[in-house]
Amino acid sequence: MKRFLIILLLPIFASGTDVLLERVPESGVQPQIVTTSDGTLHLVYLKGEPRGCNVRHVTKKPGATAWSTPHTVNSTLGSAVAAGTIRGAQIAVGKDDSLHIVWNGPGGKQQPAPLLYSRSLTHGVTFEPQRDLRADTQALDGGASVAASAKGEVFVVWHGAPADSGPGEINRRVFILKSTNNGQTFAAPKIANADDPGVCACCSLKAFVTPSGELLTLYRAARSMTQRDITLMTSRDGGETFQHRDVGLWVVNMCPMSSASVITTGKNTRAAWESEGRVFTSLLDTTSDAVAVSPDKARHPALAINSRGETLVSWSVGTGWQKGGQLAWLVLDSGGKPTSNRGLKPGVPVWGFTAAYAEGDRFVILY
Repeated sequence: MKRFLIILLLPIFASGTDVLLERVPESGVQPQIVTTSDGTLHLVYLKGEPRGCNVRHVTKKPGATAWSTPHTVNSTLGSAVAAGTIRGAQIAVGKDDSLHIVWNGPGGKQQPAPLLYSRSLTHGVTFEPQRDLRADTQALDGGASVAASAKGEVFVVWHGAPADSGPGEINRRVFILKSTNNGQTFAAPKIANADDPGVCACCSLKAFVTPSGELLTLYRAARSMTQRDITLMTSRDGGETFQHRDVGLWVVNMCPMSSASVITTGKNTRAAWESEGRVFTSLLDTTSDAVAVSPDKARHPALAINSRGETLVSWSVGTGWQKGGQLAWLVLDSGGKPTSNRGLKPGVPVWGFTAAYAEGDRFVILY
């Protein structure tokens, strides 16, 4: 309760920044967006049957008023999963504006769910045939993530169980695959949290490479049945060693099927995540406090930063299994303080959540 009071007691500053709402093309769900060096927006989303859908990709160049014609990323049709809201595609920009996309595939009783990856070296004009990177790891569940650097490093990060492990969340580990040649090949999977076991089975994680080259990963730990803290895992040596610290505490005896968001500008990196049924945000340094920006029933945060240095935090409200809901947002000023620019609107579809991007000093929320 103390964290929630922090946000209510902070002074509220006025903000005249426009916040526009935009439906995902083709009425798709689970949008994820990145920007390449020329300012082009690259948007991926899911379209089709919830348990066997497709990853779709569109672009919008600076000054354009409409998205490009959609095309399918996955080379095997129906090989993505929208059900559960946390197993969809994540996208990263790498060397020479290459695009790297990872998603969970559907599994069955006799066939483990695959961890699928594709890349584009043609700025999204074409994508290579999908590859299953799961290797011999087991029990793929919560959504995987991908991060890339301008040096040609690509990191695919997910959680599962080693091949010889027993059942239970305490036996789950965070795995990392690293490529040093821009996704052409990957080394063998490496366990990143061997000294801190336990991962919440059906929560997705978020990986990110900062401008200084640090690999950051946010994931929900499960060191016991009731401990569901958000953990920040940091590697400063290209995925060789890792440090861990908890940034969001949550005592609850369930898996919340949650996701997180990370964004950087200049020297600052900001994250947003769900804890205690609310959305929290903080700079990822050792001195900033996490503050709640939402009331209850808030999920799946997204972040965007505009030309003024303001930050938009958007999230879903009241969504759940086979249940849509509302979208909400709050704008933080350039110093990270909440403004009066906040809103709540209906429209988040079943299996959907929001993404956000900036056009100059205004924000756009995709839902």
